[in-house]
Order: sequence, then C-alpha cells, then structure tokens
Amino acid sequence: MKSNSKEKKPKNFKKFKYGSMSMAVLILVVAIVVVLNIIVSLLMKRYPIKADLTADKRYELCDETIEVLKDMESNVEITVTYPKETLIQYNYYQMIPEILDKYSVYASGGKGKIDVNYVDITKNPEVASKFNYNGTITEGMIVISTGEKVKVISITELFTQNSSQYASGNNISFVGESSITSAIMSVTDANPVNAAFATFLNSAYVYGEDSTIYYSTESFKKMLTSGGYECSDIDVMTDAMSPDDYDLIVIPAPAADFGEDVIAKLEDFLYNDGKYGKNVIYLSSLSAVELPNIEEFLAKWNISFGDEVIMDDTNMMKATLSSLGGTAAAPVVTIADTEAVGTLPNESLPIVAPFSREATILTKNSDIVSTDLLRSASTSYLKNVDGTEADGENAERTVAVLSKRERSENMDVYTSCVLAVGTAYIADPSILANTSAYNNANVLLNTVNTMTGKENSFVIPQKNLQTQTLALKASQGRAISIAVVYIIPLAVVAAGVIVFIRRKNR
Repeated sequence: MKSNSKEKKPKNFKKFKYGSMSMAVLILVVAIVVVLNIIVSLLMKRYPIKADLTADKRYELCDETIEVLKDMESNVEITVTYPKETLIQYNYYQMIPEILDKYSVYASGGKGKIDVNYVDITKNPEVASKFNYNGTITEGMIVISTGEKVKVISITELFTQNSSQYASGNNISFVGESSITSAIMSVTDANPVNAAFATFLNSAYVYGEDSTIYYSTESFKKMLTSGGYECSDIDVMTDAMSPDDYDLIVIPAPAADFGEDVIAKLEDFLYNDGKYGKNVIYLSSLSAVELPNIEEFLAKWNISFGDEVIMDDTNMMKATLSSLGGTAAAPVVTIADTEAVGTLPNESLPIVAPFSREATILTKNSDIVSTDLLRSASTSYLKNVDGTEADGENAERTVAVLSKRERSENMDVYTSCVLAVGTAYIADPSILANTSAYNNANVLLNTVNTMTGKENSFVIPQKNLQTQTLALKASQGRAISIAVVYIIPLAVVAAGVIVFIRRKNR
C-alpha cells in the first residue's frame, strides 16, 4: 500500500504542475484582455481611433474644424436637451452623439476642452436657467456656451432637404458641422467681426415686396454666421451705422432709393474718421432702376450698373433657385481677382450668377483702386429686363467689382472696401448651401474675409447622406460592446477552466 501511494505522488505532482501552468496562462490571457480594454478606453477618450466605415463618411470632421478645435484656448460646454438614448433611436439623429464625441476628442489635443452633456429638459427644466441666453431653451436644442457667450442650435437645423438636381442619395444633407463649428468659433472669439444687414428702410423691407430677395439675403446672412461673423439687422433710416459697432454693412437689393442722410451715414461709416477699415457689400436689384442717390454713391467708388441682364447660352447651368421655386439658366462666371478670392478647396466647381446686371468700372476717382472680381465668359450677351435682346456683341461681362480706398500710416495700411455684385441670386439658398455643386459660398466668404481681414473663417462642406451605409443600430452597437467587454473575456475564462479541470482529472 505504501509503495503504491509513493508511486502516485509524482503523477499528482505532474498534474499540479501542468494545471498550475494552465491557470497561469489563463490568468495572463485574461489580464491582457482586461488591460487592452482599459488602454483602448483611455485612448478613445483622447484620440479618434474609431473607424468611420460609412460610405458618406458622416462621422468625420473636416480638417478646418479639427484645426479650430486644436487651436481653441477656451473651455466650451455643449448641452444637448435630449437624452442620449433618445437620439440614438433615430436614423439620422444617431449621428449627433458620435459627431459631438469627435469634437470633444479633438479639442482635448489643445489648450481648451469640450464637455458634452445630455439632459432631459422636460424632467430637468432648471437646466435652461444656468445659461445667459435671452431666448427660450426647449427640448431638441444644442446649447454651446463658454459661460459668458451662448449660441443655441435646433437639432432640426443640422439636417436639410436638398432639392438641387445635383444632389446625390436621398437628398438629405448634414449641415450640422458648419453650425456647430461656427457656434464654437463665435463663443470663443474675443474679437468677432460684426456685420449689419440693411434689411429695413423706415420699417419696411429694403427690397420692397420682392420676397425672392428675402431668401437670398437670409442665405447670405446664414453663410456669414457659419463663417464666424456676428450678424444683425438694422434699419438704414432710423439706426446708426457706427464704425464702433460694425465692421461690415450689407445692402441687399434695395427697391427704392436711399435719402441723402442715409448715403451720408454710409460714407461716414466707410471713412471712419479717416481711419478707414470698414466695408460695404451692395447687391444689385434686378427690377429697381431709378436709384440716383445710390448710383452716385457707387460712382464715387468707381462702380456703375447697367439696366440689362447678362445671359449666356453656352457657358451656363440649369441652376435650382429655391427663392424662385424652380430652375433658371445661370451663366457660369470666372474669378478675375484671384488675390481677393484666395484659394478654393475645389477649383473645378462652377460659380454661377443668375439674373445679373452688368457692372462697369469708372475712372472717376484716382484714389480708389477698382478691379473686376467676377466676369462672365466671352459667349455672354445682354438682354433687357423685359426679355428682348439688347444691343451689343457677345463679350465678357463684369458681374462683381471690388473697390478699395487705402491710407498708410508708418508701416500699416488701412483699407475701406465696397463690393458691388450684379445679382442677389448669387446667394440663393440652393446655390450657397450646395457646396458640392457650386463654388459660390467659398468665393463669397473668401472675398468677405479678405475685405474684413478675418482669419480662421471658412465654408464647411455639407455631407449628402446616402441611404446605403454601413451604420449599426444602437441595439447592435450595445450588443457588440457587451460581447467585446464581457462575453469574450468570460468565454476565455470558461475555456481555461474547462481545460484545467480536464487535465486535472486525467
């Protein structure tokens, strides 16, 4: 009996030895899995290591936004007045948490940071009272704040129905990156550029009863706001045009002439007590022809507009104009002053100028430098407003003129500018918003940036969302997360235990 028990000891020791090794390997594998999960979790909080496998790259931020976030020096709080679990249940709204996570991650690489919070404001209405905001904060809003400054965006504004014939997919576009980035730029900008839109003339719309101009004006205003400008409406008759309050005044297609007092206010604004540094943008009206005071003001800046409309049967596009509710033949124009426009993200996209008057540079004032900004093709011709063909041969026509008056002091140059454009429809909502089909938004914003000296202002392209995308539902995402974090490690543990028991019982 004793001899038999002594013979079994080496066998038990051998079982114990291999069992211990198996357990050690098991513990090591589990430890590696746990440590990798912890490392990946920490990295995801600091670096955007999630792969965007969607066909339309809907979760990616553009390079310009990333630079803004990395250069940001202030802390920003983003509050979404919807529970996160509610957002991820909807087809497109599920993008919002993923996009905002990217904002937070990229901002962490700079001096500032972005904290994103989701609240059910119906259950916690007191949340709205902590923001210094004059309006009402309700369910379905995104509040972007630094404490002192607040910008509020409706979630529905992040998506738009694109009616353009050039839109792809299901015509739903995501414009949220532009809205969110511009709001961040606005609340963190210590020296914003202020633009006043001369929307009213003695309490009436400056463009009269022409509602089509309203849409183009609002589109232009939205573009500047997205570019980081602070925009407001003024009445040119009753409001002051103080150089202390504004850097830019936009005059959208006036239907009636301005009085001499209004013209004097514009001239004083541009002169700025001899300091210059102010700007005016004038959009010509297609129908208004009796504007002697405005014409005299423009002539002082070497600018004149004819009564005819520029047409082109060769170099044109059928452009969708939401302000007119249809399509129109829009001449394709080219950039004549590349220095004023600067570099465009995509030089191949066309610039269109529907229903534009022809501009002419005068030689009246030698202290003003005027240049063609946009010009039609040599195949263009003129038509009268009533549709009859005007006299003249096919030739290049000037659509927009940029005039500058400068003064030098020591090594500094101070400039006031007047940009005159032959058509307000160059800023039609369907044209400006469709940055994948037209270059109008980039050309206009770049030119305004050059005039005002504003840096870090850009057009963020929209994303045309495609129906067929590799996107996981919220329930699928949770299932994968549970499998990776819990089920796979537990399966490894179970497999190790089974191997250990089987070897022990051999």
